Amino acid sequence: MPLRSASEFPITPDPEALEGTYQDCRAALVSANRSRGILKAQSDRRGVVIAELQRELVELEADLADEARAKARLHALNAKLGSVIRELEETGDAMVALIDESERQSGFWLVEMFRRLVQQATRWRQVKAKAVALAADAAEAGTSVSQLGGKR
Repeated sequence: MPLRSASEFPITPDPEALEGTYQDCRAALVSANRSRGILKAQSDRRGVVIAELQRELVELEADLADEARAKARLHALNAKLGSVIRELEETGDAMVALIDESERQSGFWLVEMFRRLVQQATRWRQVKAKAVALAADAAEAGTSVSQLGGKR
C-alpha cells in the first residue's frame, strides 16, 4: 500500500464513515510502520557496513604506518651498508695498489710498502667489524641481512 499523507484523512470524519476512516487510518499506519521498519533495517545494515569499513581503515592506516617505519629503517640500514661497502672497496683498492707498487720496487721501499699494507689490512678488519656490527643491529631491529632488498 502506498504511503498516504495525514492530510488525506478528515479531521472530523462523518459518523457513518467512521468505521471506514478508522480502517483506512489503520492500514496507512501499518504501511508506515512497515516502511519505517524496512528503513531502520537498511540503516542498521549501513551502520554495520560503515563500522566495518572504519575498522578496516584503521587497520590499513596502522599497517601503512608499520610499513613506513620498516622502509625508513631499511633505508637507513641501506645507507649505512652502502658506506661500509664503499669503505671496503676503497681499502681493497688501496691494498691492491700497494701490492702492485711493492712488486715494482725493492729494498727499503719494500719495508715501507709492507708497513702501509699492514695499515690497510688493519683498516680492512675495522671496516669488516663495522659490517658485522651493522648486521647485528639489523638482526636486533628485526630485519635480517637477507631481507635488505625484500619486504618485511
